[in-house]
Amino acid sequence: MGMRYAPLESCLRVGRASPKIVRGADGILAEIGVDMPGHDHDALGRAKGLLIEGAASNLLRYSASFSNPLWEKDAGVVVATSGVAAPDGSMTATQLDLPGGAGGLFQRVDDLVVEGIYSLGVWARAVSGTAEITLGGVDGASNHAVSLAESWQRVGFAEVASGTSRYPKISTAISGNPASILIWNAQLEAGPVLTSDMVSNGIPAARAMDDVMLDAGDWFRGATGRGTFVFDLELPAAWDGIWRIVQMHSGNLNDDHLDLGYDSAADQLRISLRKGGVPIISQSLYGGLVPGTRTRIVLAWADDGVAVAKAGAILKSPGGFAMPRSLNTIRVGSYAGQSGALNGHLRGVSYWPERLGDDRLIALSANPEN
Repeated sequence: MGMRYAPLESCLRVGRASPKIVRGADGILAEIGVDMPGHDHDALGRAKGLLIEGAASNLLRYSASFSNPLWEKDAGVVVATSGVAAPDGSMTATQLDLPGGAGGLFQRVDDLVVEGIYSLGVWARAVSGTAEITLGGVDGASNHAVSLAESWQRVGFAEVASGTSRYPKISTAISGNPASILIWNAQLEAGPVLTSDMVSNGIPAARAMDDVMLDAGDWFRGATGRGTFVFDLELPAAWDGIWRIVQMHSGNLNDDHLDLGYDSAADQLRISLRKGGVPIISQSLYGGLVPGTRTRIVLAWADDGVAVAKAGAILKSPGGFAMPRSLNTIRVGSYAGQSGALNGHLRGVSYWPERLGDDRLIALSANPEN
């Protein structure tokens, strides 16, 4: 019994109604077009996987144009053009000279949701040597110390907003020392973690959701009522709410479907199975997923039940039913391509046309680094 293999690109279908910025194999950030898969890399050009994200907006305006009047400056703060390349390879990095203390660069943002979680971040590096800066301004007078070296890094934090208007700010309020740094593309967005860069101009920038599907060609044997998927995932640094790992259905989620998701509040994997419009299973399985880590999650199904394996342990649903045999639509990393985005990386997918044995499921989920 072997794995039915097809290169991911041969069956991958991505729908996204806007461009997207990801890091290429050269380590440089670059914009990709509408409906193009967001294959992401680290600064050294090593593949991180397919970046699957929900819809988001950068609430800051002129996010990479710090000389614009919307970016206000305290006395002694100097903003100047830099001759150093930005993280996207363009010559749009800005040099920011801070006089020391609370004086800094900031922008007013209105209409925040009180008690909502927001993430603030900016690409930054020291002009030379090291520099200590302070980021703040989402929750009133909160301040966060950041250490910079001579390489670009995206620094930031997430907090609950205590008011509808805030002034995200870059200063040296904590160290009190003058500093000269380079900056590029500041971002403020709703949610517990920053997503990929959105560069804004006169209005907030927006990015559409990634709707990721696997074309169920002849490699997928959904009509047999059994199979095994292994999802190799790089999880985001934080999450809030319910996100999906995979959905398989017969063209309508209210008819036949098998759904696997994760509820961050309950810290549980969740299975939903429906056949002929009738719920068969709606079960929570304790998951214990850790943000910011790599993990393999295995989903296996057959006429006698559904099983999920992760971290070398297997969790099973009650058995004794007949699985649907009409599953022909496969979505990965979102709910119906509309919500519940993974906001992380899909590093790979493996598929077997059989329900593998429990020992194999446990082994496949045990060591994601191999």
